[in-house]
Amino acid sequence: MKGIVLLASLLSLATISRPPAEVDPGLLENIRTVQQRDTTRALAHQSNGLKLVGENKFEAALDQFRRSAAYDPTLAATYVNMSYCLDRLGRFEEAIAELQAAEKLDPNNVMIFINWGNSLLNLKRFEDALEPLNKAVVLDATNVLVRLNLAVVYSNLNRPKDACAELEQAAAAAPQNAQIFFNWAVLLSNSGDTAGALEKYQRVIEIDPKNLSAYYNQAALFEKLGQLDKAIGVIQDAVKVFPDNATLKEILQKLETVQRQRQQPAALPPPPPLLQVR
Repeated sequence: MKGIVLLASLLSLATISRPPAEVDPGLLENIRTVQQRDTTRALAHQSNGLKLVGENKFEAALDQFRRSAAYDPTLAATYVNMSYCLDRLGRFEEAIAELQAAEKLDPNNVMIFINWGNSLLNLKRFEDALEPLNKAVVLDATNVLVRLNLAVVYSNLNRPKDACAELEQAAAAAPQNAQIFFNWAVLLSNSGDTAGALEKYQRVIEIDPKNLSAYYNQAALFEKLGQLDKAIGVIQDAVKVFPDNATLKEILQKLETVQRQRQQPAALPPPPPLLQVR
């Protein structure tokens, strides 16, 4: 049956620390010339910016972070936050420029390189993204976000073994993170390793019994293998968790119908017509 579809895109790109916002250049220049360095005010604008980020008001947050930088241009977190906002606004090249400024202030800040790699991923510059992400690995080898983003890079570069290796490292660092195993399952499925994908989807369900996409995708793979009984079992388990989900019930009904049709004995051919003797 073609009704069950793999629902998840390969890997969700990582989101990072905290965001920023933009200000009128003239106002910013006035602040720079009139004010002395004031870290207290800078941090107050940082706090305002973070609140606005939590409300998804990235332009306004960017304005607050710009003001923070005007009061104290030595805070690397300000530039990281500005880059985050710019990234969310789709201004990826500008985001990278802010991260370059942040690197000069704090070259050992792993979030700088995670964000940098993330912006390059959004630009689909996968080869270029390897450099900052590998720097992030050197700084924090157990950072799950880095490993997930590297897996995205390798997947897009058609290097599935390297992508799986990154996910394996991520799973070792965070064995209860369902997203890692979900991404791993999708990657294995796309690579033709159906058995491996089924195993990873089962792991997802064990960690997160309410991961609906894992049930769908696992059932789809069993159906693809012609193992309707197992596909039905997976959907039945999903219905127990989501008893009000009409789509699940419809899929279950269709699978059970197909199974009944396959279990019916083949009809005997009609007997040949009797010869008439004259």
